[in-house]
Amino acid sequence: MRRVIITLGREFGSGGREIGKKLAERLEIPFFDKEIIRKAAEDSGIVESVMDYYDEHRSSPIFSSGSILYDIYQMPMSDRVYLEQCKAIKDIASKGGCVIVGRCADMVLENNPALLRVFICANMKDKVERKRAVEPNKTDQQLEAHIRGVDKKRAKYYSYYTDKKWGEARQYDLCLNSSLLGIDETVNLIIEAAEKLEAKLNK
Repeated sequence: MRRVIITLGREFGSGGREIGKKLAERLEIPFFDKEIIRKAAEDSGIVESVMDYYDEHRSSPIFSSGSILYDIYQMPMSDRVYLEQCKAIKDIASKGGCVIVGRCADMVLENNPALLRVFICANMKDKVERKRAVEPNKTDQQLEAHIRGVDKKRAKYYSYYTDKKWGEARQYDLCLNSSLLGIDETVNLIIEAAEKLEAKLNK
């Protein structure tokens, strides 16, 4: 059974989810993206639609962490959702090799020796083209604005919960531009790194 856990940070429209699915298929390990929301909802009792609403989205805290009133039932729902997702991610990783997309998984599992942390970016032109396939009626300007907006939210979410900079090379083991070689060759590079880590773990 494979042990390597691949976490994928990704810019919106970079093909990160497609890359993650292909990695999981090629390596024959489970793939987790929205599935994390489903698992976290089931384990916590929080309604899945609420989980989905706050997924990778931070609300403003009402109570300070130093307040005696600040506890699991009074913290912002976004924080509760994040904590439940962390539990789900750790449980998933404890079962062996897998691919996990987003949700600060690289930091949640940072001390796991089987972890391969990957970040996927892409040229804006390619990201716009990829999003146009699902939103053909929008202009390039509208699509680009949407992409920048989503990435800005992801960066704020990551920074808030990890105190690190989203997309910064030192936070990852591999940072790859999917525009350079395309989706399939990007997958090949990650698989090569994963197999080297797997061999190291098995020594």
